[in-house]
Amino acid sequence: MNKIAAIDLGTNSIRLMLCQVANRRFLAKSKEIITTRIGKDMSNTGTLTEKAMDRNIEAIKYFKKRAEEYGAEKIIIFATSAIRDASNKDFFLERVKNETGLDIMVLDGEEEAAIGMLGASYGFEGDNLLVIDVGGGSTELVLGLGDKIIYSKSINAGAVRMTERYIKSNPIGDSDIENLEKCLEELFHDTLNDLKGQKIDKIVAIGGTATTAASIFHKAKVYDWQKIHNTILAKSFLNEIFESLRSMSVKERYNVDGLQKERADIIPAGIFIIKHILNNLDASQVIISENDNLEGAIMKYGEIF
Repeated sequence: MNKIAAIDLGTNSIRLMLCQVANRRFLAKSKEIITTRIGKDMSNTGTLTEKAMDRNIEAIKYFKKRAEEYGAEKIIIFATSAIRDASNKDFFLERVKNETGLDIMVLDGEEEAAIGMLGASYGFEGDNLLVIDVGGGSTELVLGLGDKIIYSKSINAGAVRMTERYIKSNPIGDSDIENLEKCLEELFHDTLNDLKGQKIDKIVAIGGTATTAASIFHKAKVYDWQKIHNTILAKSFLNEIFESLRSMSVKERYNVDGLQKERADIIPAGIFIIKHILNNLDASQVIISENDNLEGAIMKYGEIF
């Protein structure tokens, strides 16, 4: 049995997974999240701010300590959209190396999509899965069977990026939604047309937007990953919750059961992206999975699967 840790440095948050693995199976696991928003203002400036870097380095130090206390034999740390797009990423990566001793792998969109598929397909053997991963800075769409990738695309449209660019007021006005919809139509058009001709058995969504939508569905007072995992959300529910959230101020969203305060400003844009994809694929529902790129990173880089 091996103990291993994985850290995902995303645009909106940083996550830690601690797990025990044996015989190519996860025997036990736990996840922890801190909203650090390293991608704050990235869509406007293209650079990581000093405060955002400081927040994330402190979170990395904390997660490294948690992994060491757990007895992890290996710590995998990887970064996605915000870091790979930042003009000053090398400065940040050097700071992390100097201050924590950890080397961050910066994944390109194709690799990010691949490990998302690998993690999400765990438990779905034999199905052609379309995996949707709405992150803070980008959305990955991956069609695959197990670890075989049939089609993969990373699109620069995430919950944080789209909120900063198009959501100008809360409650959200019609013009903001129209502008967001127009942008998504342009960015996703070719990819969704490609996917329409493919065999898709199930559509699975991973990542913070997806699990938050499921948490709202369950009206969860306390987040329970086992309850969230494999939740089926109808497109009609996503339509309803989006209309409800868009009519609120950010502070009013704080009172929505299942919605973390830290996601209250960005969740409408994230849900809208999922809605857009389902609408264009004529899909009526999506399965929410708690198995995601953290599991995928351990399966691919942990050298124990």
